[in-house]
Amino acid sequence: MNARVIYCSKTGSTEKIAKRIAKDFESPLLKVEADVLYGGFFSACARVVADRLQKNLPKSVTETPDVSDCDTLFLGFPIWWDDMPDYYKEFLGRLEADGKCLIPFATSGRSDMSRAIESLRELFPNAEIRNPFHYGITQRDDYALWKRELSEDAAIEDAIR
Repeated sequence: MNARVIYCSKTGSTEKIAKRIAKDFESPLLKVEADVLYGGFFSACARVVADRLQKNLPKSVTETPDVSDCDTLFLGFPIWWDDMPDYYKEFLGRLEADGKCLIPFATSGRSDMSRAIESLRELFPNAEIRNPFHYGITQRDDYALWKRELSEDAAIEDAIR
């Protein structure tokens, strides 16, 4: 049994955590890329809002991996306007992840990850979402404690070893 880390990152914050998880849990890493580049912070924010209002949602250019051999997927993303990036959501929609254990991790400025968790439940109604990790400016989960809790969770430990 094994796990995989699948993430997207614009500024590198989510990528740092993804690499740490991949190392700590000895899991392969896959970065998801958008079909279009996002500019600086303010132009990226404006674009995300405009895309969502106009329903002109970007796509991912990352090839969909075969995750049939994985029981656990670590899913990492920044929070953009209260949710995960739309291109990442489009990518996840192509995964066969029902029945798997999904462990989301997110980075953000001030937003929490509750809307992103709802999006994951909508995308994967038959998956188990466990132990989310959030690293934000106003709220930072303790990575060492989170890692220890995952390592002590027998169901997850079996899946990632």
